[in-house]
Amino acid sequence: MHSIASVRSSSGAADYFASDNYYTPEENAEAGVWGGEGARALGLEGQVERDQFESILNGRLPDGEMVGQVEGRRLGLDLTFSMPKSASILALVSGDRRILDAHLAAVKSTMSQLVEKQFAESRNYERSRSGEPQKTGNLVYALFAHDTSRALDPQGHIHAVVANLTRDPKGTWKALWNGEIWKNNTTIGQFYHAAFRAQLQKLGYETEAAGKHGSFEIKGVPAEVIKAFSTRANEIEAKIAETGATSLATKKQITLYTRDPKLAPEDRGVLVEGWQQRAAALQFDGKDLVAEAKVRAEVQARPTFRETATAAFGEVATRINAALRTPSPLAVSGAAALFMPAETIKAQHATASAIRHLSEREAAFSPQAILSAALGFQIKGLEGRAVVERIGELVREGHLIPGKSERLDGHFDLVTTPAALAMEQKILDTIDRGHGEGRVFMPPETAMARLQEAARDLGQSRAGVDTWQLNEGQLAAGVAILSGGDRFVNVQGVAGAGKSTLLGALDKVLDAEGVKLVGLAFQNKMVADLRGVGGQGMSANQMREAGIEAYTIARFLSTYASAAAAGSGERFEAAKAALANTVIITDESSMVSSRDMLRLTTLAEQLGVAKAPFMGDRQQLSAIEQGKMFAVSQASGQATVRMDENIRQKNSPLLLAVAGLSNEGHAGLALELLAAHGRVIEAGPDHVARAAELWLSLIPEKREATAIFTAGRDDRAEINARVQSGLLKEGTLTGAGVALTTLQSANATREELRFASTYRVGQVLEARMDVREIGLRRGEYQVSEVRKDGKVVLERDGKRKIIDPGRIDPDHRFDRLGLYEQRQIRIHDGETVFWRDKDAGRDIAKSTYATVLEARAEGIRVELADKRQLVLAPGDPMLRRLDLGYALNAHMAQGMTKPEAIEVISSAQRNLATQRTQNVLNTRATDDMVVVTNNLDSLKQQLDRTPGNKTSALEVTGKVEVEPRHANPIDSRQVPELRMSPELKAKLDAVLGPAPQAPVRQLPVPEKSLGLDL
Repeated sequence: MHSIASVRSSSGAADYFASDNYYTPEENAEAGVWGGEGARALGLEGQVERDQFESILNGRLPDGEMVGQVEGRRLGLDLTFSMPKSASILALVSGDRRILDAHLAAVKSTMSQLVEKQFAESRNYERSRSGEPQKTGNLVYALFAHDTSRALDPQGHIHAVVANLTRDPKGTWKALWNGEIWKNNTTIGQFYHAAFRAQLQKLGYETEAAGKHGSFEIKGVPAEVIKAFSTRANEIEAKIAETGATSLATKKQITLYTRDPKLAPEDRGVLVEGWQQRAAALQFDGKDLVAEAKVRAEVQARPTFRETATAAFGEVATRINAALRTPSPLAVSGAAALFMPAETIKAQHATASAIRHLSEREAAFSPQAILSAALGFQIKGLEGRAVVERIGELVREGHLIPGKSERLDGHFDLVTTPAALAMEQKILDTIDRGHGEGRVFMPPETAMARLQEAARDLGQSRAGVDTWQLNEGQLAAGVAILSGGDRFVNVQGVAGAGKSTLLGALDKVLDAEGVKLVGLAFQNKMVADLRGVGGQGMSANQMREAGIEAYTIARFLSTYASAAAAGSGERFEAAKAALANTVIITDESSMVSSRDMLRLTTLAEQLGVAKAPFMGDRQQLSAIEQGKMFAVSQASGQATVRMDENIRQKNSPLLLAVAGLSNEGHAGLALELLAAHGRVIEAGPDHVARAAELWLSLIPEKREATAIFTAGRDDRAEINARVQSGLLKEGTLTGAGVALTTLQSANATREELRFASTYRVGQVLEARMDVREIGLRRGEYQVSEVRKDGKVVLERDGKRKIIDPGRIDPDHRFDRLGLYEQRQIRIHDGETVFWRDKDAGRDIAKSTYATVLEARAEGIRVELADKRQLVLAPGDPMLRRLDLGYALNAHMAQGMTKPEAIEVISSAQRNLATQRTQNVLNTRATDDMVVVTNNLDSLKQQLDRTPGNKTSALEVTGKVEVEPRHANPIDSRQVPELRMSPELKAKLDAVLGPAPQAPVRQLPVPEKSLGLDL
């Protein structure tokens, strides 16, 4: 395990690190050892002396020069590298001191090869008063090795205390800019795990995966022994169980809040003897395991003919396996692999897999992300240094394209692939070819009149009024579709802009012209919205019979794409005829991946579709897969019509202002405005429980009108459980209930499914179609064993099937496999549930909600929104796809409207609490909303620094500017123009505070200009 913390006190750090035990091969008990190129440049080598260490932390160099003496100066960082518990037990209880030396070597490798070379930076002030980062490649740090946990359990760990010092390329000592170290905490941990794992394997130990980020344990140490010597972990787990927390953020807060001061061992001999007695009570001393490892290590050092032959066979097998792989520019294959060392082959293929894995979700990524992903596959014998070297080779060979750099040192943060760049450009080229190729249905004046007439008809049919009129933005979008000459057009509409009303009017006008309007959407719930009634009261068949036609993008492409690609023939002509008089509108286009966008635009061109507009809000959530082409298309100058008026929240001036701020990226300011109106609840680590209590406190009518929205699925699961528990206590839910084993996606990418390290015993692997290369037939299989040779053992109907995940074709065009965790839930009478998957035969769409009328062992009877009742008998596959439906996460919520909302979001959700997520959650309610969080100030900081933007290959390489940075809304007061009452405007002004005064001109800071110190 690896963690980072700031050093708060130089004297305290010097006392702490010198007072605890320290081990080296010489068993020195007082000092640490210096490390880093910066330390060597200062003449700091060997053992660390306390006073000198304190001086360095304070910025005093050995020659007396003082560096970075500013108010609030940071002292340094404490990077802590903790052994797996099994390694600590074997080293400190069983007495294999070789492990301690191996651990020190792994930490030294991590610090020198990664942290120092890749992440050490200073600030350069030549072009900016605030400075910009520049690589230095040197650090000053000391290593202190300790061997006890806070609870005095055996826990070998090394503190790498990094001083706030580095020497810039010109030789000037400056303060360390540590942002890259903090940001790459996970990557550092994975590099360390890989290095330590390799060291242990040299000592003769076998290891096995034990979680994420490359963590592992030594094979042979029983789980009960590990648990017995994990007092601190047991304390945290007990507190988590007591509070009922399930979200990762809440668990991290519990870990922090329950931390006690570290105890001091009074007698080390007595302490070790106590450890050995505890191990003996568990009938474990580890001596046999240590002896076996030593024998293996001796064989590795002086192998017999048999061992040499075995190793050679393994080397040849690796080469042959690589030679038989599908050719790829990212890794060696074919005859060339037969003459390459196995270590090089492993590094190449791990790096290639990492790039494919990352490319499924993003168009561009950092070299550190590639390194992290490659090491995360836990390939035996693979170390980080080889992957770093391979990444550099791919950049030099052009297989990775560096992002545009504006830094003085030329450093680039992101890389992209030629494939991603080509795909994005191909989409834009296809859109360009659509200029002037669209069908003009009527003149603009006629279109305006017909649209307004259709809007009045809609008002009469839907609301019984004849006063409905399209606003300026809706009308402009409608006219662009009916009267424009381009095949493709973007309709950029803010949340609540009235897209459904516009689509209804367009459908009426086009229908009168004999033209069919087809709506496409990312998920089934949005399809129901496109059909005009949100799925309420009508089945999909009834909607189609009523002339409302809408599909998921996946279904539409599976129906027409292959026929369109044929270019000629009977199927091609049939598809062309079917879409001859058709306008295809794609809704929520921000969520459409580059792959789907390319297929849609290509299909529209091939079949000569009359019009294919894209509609959505580029400021909301983007696709889960790679791409944000809806935004890129707008930024590149493609035809775009804007719908900027929010009519969803027109009856709530507060929510209207909050939505306007959120849409422009001013998430922190939006929260402040809500807080000024009493709409924010701070509840610390118990904020998820508080949100559930808030909803349960509502009367039944209010509950029906109030949705619970969460930033992520962990919070959603916890709220579902708490709401269910509350409803049971009050008697709203009745009956003993029925226990169900359901499936929840493990969120593994296609590339991750090619590695045994991804699989866990008890998971379910679903083959959606036959996977011939591994001999897997369509169906569900349970993972029963993950073998150390990279094979996975599956079971189905009592039969075992062994597969080699590495043989799965990485380039297959279909997502044929899905990996799921099994979850236990209990369903009662009155429960609100929804389906995670579709059932076409029974007309159940994914994300369809239902009410449980009866939950009995012989079957579960449910009622859908359209009043249909279904009975799901035991063994029905749709029972495996059920889940509680009291809360929705952001991706599920996009496109939904509710009168009121409770929003649950935490500052600790680093990847989930983003401006885009907040924009979605802030724009769902029409009348009122409450935000429940752990800490308001921390949440504002998290949101304001985390836009949540996807990457684009064209943007990263500087060809298109897609996401211009916002000015600070509080300092500059550059807020969007908002329609609000004088009272609300006064509240906003109070939140903003007084306008900032012009800064008083000051002399430049000496360190920045002269390299001197005050």
